[in-house]
Amino acid sequence: MTDQIETAKGSVRPEARIEEALDRIAYALHHARHAPEQGPDWQPLAANIEALRLRVRDLVARLDDEDEA
Repeated sequence: MTDQIETAKGSVRPEARIEEALDRIAYALHHARHAPEQGPDWQPLAANIEALRLRVRDLVARLDDEDEA
């Protein structure tokens, strides 16, 4: 998850970061491996959702800054 947070702070456009996060979520859901005796591992999905939340927050903040200017 550290890599995802660092990416969220990087210079990549927020729209591209949101798209990447959604792609990772879709990939995690599509490639989920379930063991019959135990439930699914939700940690990768939770990490991607947190990364998406951070990216959306950054995008909203940027849009607010543009509105104030």
